[in-house]
Amino acid sequence: MSTDSPQPLGDVLQDVIDRLGMRDKIDEARVVETWATIAGDRVNAVTESVWMKGDTLFVKISSAAWRQELHMNRRAWRNRLNDALGREIVDKIMFR
Repeated sequence: MSTDSPQPLGDVLQDVIDRLGMRDKIDEARVVETWATIAGDRVNAVTESVWMKGDTLFVKISSAAWRQELHMNRRAWRNRLNDALGREIVDKIMFR
């Protein structure tokens, strides 16, 4: 980033995040937080844990019936999640 002229603070922060190699960790935290928001109370009630590994979101579900229902709609969930995040971060969702 050039220092010849003033830069927007957001651009400077994005540059620092990228140079420190923190982009992936921040994206992972955003995905987990956003999942909880879009999943809603009913899904959150049966969710035991949520984590990212690479570009895959893993969601551990305590109910087999809910797990099957969520699995059948995993593409729609992925699309909703990426739409809420503003870009394609999650490639796959695995319900366990």
